[in-house]
Amino acid sequence: MLLLAAVLTSALPAGCSLGPKNFRAMRHSAPIVRARAVGKGDGRPSSEVVPALIRNLDDTDPVVRLTAHEELRKRTGQDFGFVPWSGPAERQRASTRWRSWWAGRRQAGVAKPGRMP
Repeated sequence: MLLLAAVLTSALPAGCSLGPKNFRAMRHSAPIVRARAVGKGDGRPSSEVVPALIRNLDDTDPVVRLTAHEELRKRTGQDFGFVPWSGPAERQRASTRWRSWWAGRRQAGVAKPGRMP
């Protein structure tokens, strides 16, 4: 038992964790990695991050949906009534509002690199 504890403890600093290394981990197979990767987009332009976050509103895992929505709210100041644990139809309506809003910003030329105003 003591040997097992020593092996597990020594493996942790060697990189055996589910922590994402970068924002691209939002496509990882493990939901916890996708959820934690949401916060790795800080140094990236909104033109790259916002569409990825909007896509994650449709994730199968409610924690991933929650973290994506919270990051969208923080980054854009918008909400659109998205509730991560609501039913699929209600979530779809809200994510459609997010997509429409983003498309409108892109068409207006407002969706530029950097953080949203």
